[in-house]
Amino acid sequence: MKTTIINILLLAGLSMSCTKSEVLPDAPILGLGGETWVAGPIDKWLETNFVAPYNIEVKYKWDPFELNYLRNLVPVKEDKVELVMTAVRDIWIAPYVKSAGADFIKKYSPKVFMLAGSAEHNNDGTIVLGQAEGGRKIVLMVVNKFAKESPDQVVQMLHTIHHEFAHILHQNRLYPVEWKSLNPQHYTAAWFNSSDQQAQSQGLVTAYAKASPDEDFVETIAVLLVYGQQAFDTIVSNPNLPVEARNILRKKEDIVVRYFQREYGINFRTLQADTQKAIQEFIK
Repeated sequence: MKTTIINILLLAGLSMSCTKSEVLPDAPILGLGGETWVAGPIDKWLETNFVAPYNIEVKYKWDPFELNYLRNLVPVKEDKVELVMTAVRDIWIAPYVKSAGADFIKKYSPKVFMLAGSAEHNNDGTIVLGQAEGGRKIVLMVVNKFAKESPDQVVQMLHTIHHEFAHILHQNRLYPVEWKSLNPQHYTAAWFNSSDQQAQSQGLVTAYAKASPDEDFVETIAVLLVYGQQAFDTIVSNPNLPVEARNILRKKEDIVVRYFQREYGINFRTLQADTQKAIQEFIK
């Protein structure tokens, strides 16, 4: 009897669902005819500074298809867009243009910058501040906390950009295989269990450099460019570092300088000096 009652209820439910009609709203989907906003001052500024000269699109309006939908992220505050992208233009693009020309940026730069207001928080306790996707797109996060008056925020953001762009460079032209043999025993997926100081004592410039040879390479580039030669020299001259670690860090520095000159015809020391000057001018 119990089975009979359940079957009757199921049949009744199916019958009701078949006879009920519902008209779905004819709403456009974002990216499929749903972009209905009118270009405003921000869009015109981005057109002038990124789209027209370098064919770089900057997306700041909320689009879940461009971000990791498995993470909780917040949209960008519009009053942060021009400020952040001015830093990108002046501290990343301008030094490269001066050293390698506008065509270099047109050729190697990502074609899309996607902005997110917050960071991605991973289950292992780490956070993602940015990422490069196949050389086509760079996602910049934590945009809502960016402040010109906070040098730490400026340096962190530009560290992310130079880090991600360095990935694009080595994906186009490989760095010397010698790099991978300098201290391979210290690369680990559990890099977050080390501090920067511990990593440096092993010949890696930051803890994240321990994640892989690729991350080591781009972290070394980012630190040399964004924190500057003096900061790098301070790391290497730390009396607590083993001599072997100091030698490895200097070898990596030399490989970076030679790589930029050989593969892209860029004087790394000039690029480094121009990047440092741009940071100081931006935060003053």
